[in-house]
This record gives sequence, C-alpha cells and structure tokens, in this order.
Amino acid sequence: MRPSEAKITVISPEVYTYGAMLVAGALEEAGFRAQLIKATPTTEISSIPQADVYAIGLYSLLHVMEFKNWISSLKRARKKPIIVGGPVTVVPEAALENVDCIDAVVVGEGEGTVVDLVDSLISRGDLESVDGIAFRSGGDIVATNPREPVDLDNRPYPKIPDDISYQSIRGAHVYMEVLRGCKGSCAFCQVPRFFGRKIRSRPLDKVVEEAKLFRRKGAIRIAISGGTTSFYGCGPSWVNEEEIRGLLRSLSEVVGSKNLSAPDIRADAATDGILEAIAKYTIGWIFFGIESGSQKMLDKMLKGLKVSDVLDAVYRARRLGVKPAGSFIVAYSGETDEDFQETLSLVRDLPLMDHFVSIAEPILGTPLAEEVAEMDLRENLLFVDDSSSFARLHGLSVAEMRAYRLMVEGYYARLLSTSLHDERAFKLFLNEVKKQGKDIKACTLEVKRIYSMHRRRSLKTSWSGATS
Repeated sequence: MRPSEAKITVISPEVYTYGAMLVAGALEEAGFRAQLIKATPTTEISSIPQADVYAIGLYSLLHVMEFKNWISSLKRARKKPIIVGGPVTVVPEAALENVDCIDAVVVGEGEGTVVDLVDSLISRGDLESVDGIAFRSGGDIVATNPREPVDLDNRPYPKIPDDISYQSIRGAHVYMEVLRGCKGSCAFCQVPRFFGRKIRSRPLDKVVEEAKLFRRKGAIRIAISGGTTSFYGCGPSWVNEEEIRGLLRSLSEVVGSKNLSAPDIRADAATDGILEAIAKYTIGWIFFGIESGSQKMLDKMLKGLKVSDVLDAVYRARRLGVKPAGSFIVAYSGETDEDFQETLSLVRDLPLMDHFVSIAEPILGTPLAEEVAEMDLRENLLFVDDSSSFARLHGLSVAEMRAYRLMVEGYYARLLSTSLHDERAFKLFLNEVKKQGKDIKACTLEVKRIYSMHRRRSLKTSWSGATS
C-alpha cells in the first residue's frame, strides 16, 4: 500500500492536543491521508472513522487506565494496528502492559518516529528497524534504538482541525509550542525527562507563521508553552529578554495582546524586562510554580528556588502591572505539618490573583515516582486518614485535607473577585480534592505495581528519560 492510499486516524483524548495536531501534520506531510479526531472513554466505537492505522495520544498514566477498555474495544472492532504516543511513553511498559492489544509505542518525541512506524506497519516491515519505539515480541517488550531529538527548525506544521475554535483549554483555543526542554530539574516534573534539559527554541518566523495558521482556522486565543516561556531563545544564558520580547511582540501583532498569554514563568527567570514584555504584549497573567512555602520541601523537590525568589518575583510582577497566580503542591513525599504550615503562611503573604492546588502526583519516569514506588502506603499521606472532625465527616486523607485547607486559604487570600458564595466555593473545593485523591491514589497504586514488576523481573529500563 502506498502512503497516499493509507488512511491514518489520529485520536486525541478529550480535546485537540497540540501533540496530536503535530503527529497528524507530520503524517500528512509524509503523504498519508491523516484525519484528526477527539475521543473520550465513552465515545462510541462506531463513530470512529475507518482507518488502516490508529494513532492515539495518551498524556498520563490516568489516561492509560481510563482508555484501556476503549482501546481494546477499538482493536476488536477494527482489527487494525494501534499505536500510542505522548508523555506517558517515558515508560512505554505502562501502556504496553496495561493494553496488550497495542502494536507499538512511540517513545519520546514523535513527529519523525510516527511516520517511520506507520510506514513499517502498512508495508508489514520489521518493527525492529524503526528507531524510537517499543513493542511486544512474544512475552518480552523490545525497545529499539533511541531517536535523536526533533529538529524544530524544519518540523512540519500541525494539522489544525476546522472546529478548534470551539474548544477551551484553560481559556485558550490552543497552547502553541515555542520551545522544548527545561533547564530545571524538578523531581516531580516529566518535562526535562521527556524533552531534555537543553533548550531548543523554534525560529521566530516559524512560530509567527503557525500563529497565523491557527488564526485562519479560528483559534484566536493562543497561549504559548514549552516547559517555561522565559527560556525562549536563551541559548547558554539563563534568559534572553530581547528574544522573549521579540516573540511576544510578534505574536501580539498576529492575535492581539488581549488574545495572547504566556503563562508559565519560573520565578527565578522573571526579570523586569520579561515581566514588562508580558504586561505590554499579553493579557498580563502569569503562573509561577511556587509549590511550597517550605525551603526544605523546595530543596527536596529539586525546584532550584528560594522562598525569597518567589516573594521577590511576585511583588515585582505586581509592581510592573502583571497579574501573578501560583501553583502549589501539597503532601509531597516527606512533607510535615510544619512544612505545610509554612505554605499556608506564604499563601497569606503573597498578593496572588489566584491559586492552583494539587496533591503530589507520582508521574512515571520522575524521581518522585521512584520514591513513591518504594514507599510503604502507611507513610503516604494520600492513604493516611486525617483525624480532624471535618476530614472524618467527609472521609478525607491527610493529603486531601491539606489540599482543601490550602484551597480555602487561597480563596480568602486571592485578589481575584468572584461571584461564588463561600458555601458553593467550599463545596467545589471539597469535590475537587476528592477527585484528585481518587485519581492520584489509583495512579500511585499503578506506579507501585509497574515498578515492583520490573524489580522482580530485573529488567533494565531507560526511565530516566531524554538526554540532557
């Protein structure tokens, strides 16, 4: 079968993710007939277009567990090759051993790999000749040679669906990639393990042209992403204010400053020049990954920040006309009540517009996942009941109760006005921490199972991720 005759359906979970659009674009440029669709675990299999190969993006261990039965149903109904890609492939065994009908996993960056893999599948070639994949062979999992990082200067443009303007991802139609990699080494984060710690920035002209393509398709509200925006064009230096200013100015000329956001900024990379550019050329919101008010916990997270860096960055942002919000992680491995109290105090002190609170999640391939895998559940705060009367009433663990308390504290401390009444807000917080607790408990148990299985089999893995 020639590529021009092969139909490839790229399936994106729940929304049109940027990664799925890139894969579809790469396949289309290679001559395949690529179609991009969205699906959920409840989507009727009969509504999925016929194809010669199905490519599914899975972005977390939770996605693997949620889509497991759906993928098996798709395989039984269509009897065609199914391949999987996405950040979860840092540990390809997680997909291959959970969903045994998957034909292959694209490990790491997928634009080039997926083209070679699909070509091999439709021509019934030898999968071992395709670099950058993992697949089952008998009872074993075979990993081929790793593939070099993608050349972002010459990467295909994404395939943009006609209805992209109908989706909202935290207020944006799309999060558009401007760089890959992160100089940080946060122990809970997958980005430096997936993309590496070397910063690869896309050429400005390619970024601008892509923004125009999105705009023509109706995606007007654009957020830029790729680890942390403040590293764009940095080269060997920590930041490059001129490059970032040029990026934001050029993109605002395409979509307008009211439709552009550059949310992800490291507190220790938020120079005055970068903050001024954000205030001038974007909607002016940024999200600092603050995580904890305890210096001990920040050090354990390998955050590379001082609490004083956070205080300085937030107050400078406010002074320069930027609206800062903060993300926080509670119940990280080793967090004591004293550590949590320090985070509560920091939330009270910081003039943040909003707060985003997460229970620590052991993402596959990270140092945190390895630590949690070894930890006795009796030491994991997600599995320890909180003794307070409120927690006992609602069946909350220590981790869930800490998340709830921090959400409430942030609600009273934040500067963002809200139409919610207190009672409704607190009910939403309670439901959110229960959902987080349920999901992360399930992921924790699966992480422990996967790591334990590999210890028993004494398999050598490459879970440390991308080359730095």
